[in-house]
Amino acid sequence: MNEFSDFRARFPVILKTLAVGIPAGYLFHRLHTPIPWMIGPMIAVAALNLMGVRMHSPPFGRQMGQVILGSAVSLYFTPTVVAALGDNFPAIAAATVAVFLVGGLGALTLSRASGVDGKSTFFASIPGGAMAMAVLAERYGAKIAPVAVAHSLRVSIVVILIPFALTYGGFPLEAAAYRPEVPLNFSILVPWLAFGCVLGEVSERLGLHNGYLLLPIFFGAAVTMSGIPLSAVPRWMTDFAQLMFGLVLGARYERAFFARYKLFIPFALLNSFFILFASVAVAAILAWAFGLPIATMIIATSPGGLAEMTILAQALQISVPLVVAFHLFRVVMVNLGTQYIYAWAVRMLGGNPG
Repeated sequence: MNEFSDFRARFPVILKTLAVGIPAGYLFHRLHTPIPWMIGPMIAVAALNLMGVRMHSPPFGRQMGQVILGSAVSLYFTPTVVAALGDNFPAIAAATVAVFLVGGLGALTLSRASGVDGKSTFFASIPGGAMAMAVLAERYGAKIAPVAVAHSLRVSIVVILIPFALTYGGFPLEAAAYRPEVPLNFSILVPWLAFGCVLGEVSERLGLHNGYLLLPIFFGAAVTMSGIPLSAVPRWMTDFAQLMFGLVLGARYERAFFARYKLFIPFALLNSFFILFASVAVAAILAWAFGLPIATMIIATSPGGLAEMTILAQALQISVPLVVAFHLFRVVMVNLGTQYIYAWAVRMLGGNPG
């Protein structure tokens, strides 16, 4: 469906959604909650949807947020990050394989316990980012609500528990914070974001899902590696990207789904803890096997999004280049490979992937 279909009829509802989401984001920001501009609007908009007050996200909200996020992340793809990716590639590959194994087991358990179809629980359990998995789920005809709920619960748990556990759990923390030293230049940033939108639209028309996120990362990384200066992405833009993600995910909470599957949320919560604890176990094994710092590996393998884990690494001053290398590779492989692994798994079970 075109993003502007029935725009005139939906415009008042979109304004109402923004009027709800923006104050909710600001409130959570003032309360110093993690990723406030995504979680706050998502909770507020989802709550109204579940109460029967229909909400709509702005057209191209997801795409705008993904281009901004992809452009910001690409600045980290310096020779330092490339070196970290190359030096630790066996550990990164092992962690990525573990993501699919843990997510697949969680999906099977969640489907049998909650009664939700396996297609939806599969995309709900693969930790490739809430927005990315929602897009793939929509492509394969899965239910968006359980995907949004499961990922939102898991990301919220990760960004709350992991910093607390690492700070007060006695883990040795290595002060190795890294931020790209790139000045803000709107004469570069504006055309670069516009180019990212063009890349994203072309890629998705060619069948590459989440191209609005991946193509700006790839091209921005290539430019950064070549030594051509780009522009920093200001904080208010990344907050705007969070807001768009929150509105899109919140607007997809369906009241009918929760009325039919009342037990999904508690089982999704248990599934989130299972995936989190399994990821910590994977982190411990990889830290032992490859001689890497345990705190770094916990963040590097945590089942959150690339942006959220980068933010956590920065806040705790834990080896941001290595964390970015792990999550960037995982995001790329999950986004490119999940649909094919899903289709293969369904065919192996004698079904039709759709």
